[in-house]
Amino acid sequence: MKDMLKKFLNTKYFAFFFYLALAIVFWGIPNDFKFASRVHIYGDPAFILWSLKWWPYAISHGLNPFLTKAIWAPFGQDLAWTTSVPSIALLFSPITLSFGPVLSYNLATILSLALAPFGIYLICKSINLSQSSSIFGGLIFFFSSYVWGQLLGHLNLYVVFVIPFLIYLFILRFKNEIGSKKYILISGILLAFQFGISNEIYATFVTFSYIALFIMFYIFRKDDNYKQLIIKTALESFLAVLVSALLLLPYLYYIFYRYVKGPIFDPSHYEADPLNFFIPTPFTLLFGNLFEPISIKFIGWPTERGAYLGLPLIFIIVSFMLISWRSKNRFYIFLSSLFIVLVIASFGPYLTSLGHRFPLVMPWYIFTKMPLIKNVLPMRFTLYIDIFAAIISAIWFEKSNINKNIRYAISFLAILFLIPNLNMYRGSQITYPSFISSGIYKKYIKPDENIIVFPTYGADDGPQGALWQMKTNFYFNLSQSLTGASTPKELRKDKDIHWFLYHFIWGDMKSDINPCSEYSFLSYLSKSKVGAILVP
Repeated sequence: MKDMLKKFLNTKYFAFFFYLALAIVFWGIPNDFKFASRVHIYGDPAFILWSLKWWPYAISHGLNPFLTKAIWAPFGQDLAWTTSVPSIALLFSPITLSFGPVLSYNLATILSLALAPFGIYLICKSINLSQSSSIFGGLIFFFSSYVWGQLLGHLNLYVVFVIPFLIYLFILRFKNEIGSKKYILISGILLAFQFGISNEIYATFVTFSYIALFIMFYIFRKDDNYKQLIIKTALESFLAVLVSALLLLPYLYYIFYRYVKGPIFDPSHYEADPLNFFIPTPFTLLFGNLFEPISIKFIGWPTERGAYLGLPLIFIIVSFMLISWRSKNRFYIFLSSLFIVLVIASFGPYLTSLGHRFPLVMPWYIFTKMPLIKNVLPMRFTLYIDIFAAIISAIWFEKSNINKNIRYAISFLAILFLIPNLNMYRGSQITYPSFISSGIYKKYIKPDENIIVFPTYGADDGPQGALWQMKTNFYFNLSQSLTGASTPKELRKDKDIHWFLYHFIWGDMKSDINPCSEYSFLSYLSKSKVGAILVP
């Protein structure tokens, strides 16, 4: 019996169920384990819930799921330029249709929380690390600041398990443990799936993959065998990208159908603060509230401030880098070099700290001038920093020559410094007013009628519009936004509605009412053909 248990503890199955148990506990506690009815709700997660229901609804009703007039009616919205997560929506559609989108949302969260560190574990095992070292690497990523920052509402940005699995596949192919066709096909499918979760992460992964291959090629430039392997695997990876593009042709068509020329968000407003790597935000349990007077000065939304590594983990990374340069181990030098490149890239086009921009242009500035990639936000590169921090930590845990007890103590502190403040993730019970839940709305609102629900997403992160429309099975249309995507051009160019658009649809709803604002309000109602207004 003991031998069987010992054998099980050394299997990948134990590792997965270990991460799964952690995910259930850490996501269950703030939601009281009520996964079918509770979620941390505001505008962004409300739109994700809306999307989880929209995709199976649209397809089952013969509607175009990309172009919809359910929002921004009567002009419509191209969902290809939103965070509508079609991959997750379609994968979990049986659960959504049977039990509702809240359960799908929470299950997707739990599975991603388990699968992503499991992917790190597989990477570590593939580079011949022990079971304990590999599990440690996965734990570092499980508690990563990037993931727990985005867990406050950006499902499209924290469901990232595909990325570690793609890296794992690359290693297997590099070692010739899987065939070329199998690598290209599986990687292509995974890339397409990732695109349907977040096309931003798809774009940044492909970009950094080829930056990584260039660094690897340079480090191994004097080794002909490795050079050939790198070139071959790079070409096969490119073919995998082409396979994903073929699978994504309908999606790509709607990406370019209403191509957004300018950045949706200014990358210079979403740069990682160098101090954030050392200083936690209130989302971190240990010292988070203590350092809030400093961390509140970091730029970007609070959920995006996910660069924090903590002093113990920084010590591990720096120690690993010193060992790398002294030992001249080329693989370790590659990991160290790539890590440094990722950190520098996360600073964005300009170096900014505590809200102050320094007159120093950073390397990422070049990428802000390129099509498509210019839309990505450098703060989110901390995803890749955390992935390689986890791999580096696992190697250090196994290869470091320092005293065993000291090594265990530092490793424990590295995890302890990352544990999130679960009070920040308290879920709310999703409820609906009787006007919606009882169906009374049908007496006052016609099918497909255009309405406005206050407060709006843009004005106060209001989730009601998305939740109420979703609850009614898209009975009515909304003449407002549910997401951060751009305003329809028909509205942007109309000066008559400018005041209402930017104060009540995209604003604080606190502006003084005057004759001009009244005219703007009535003009918006007329041009958007609004038949009713709902308030909580």
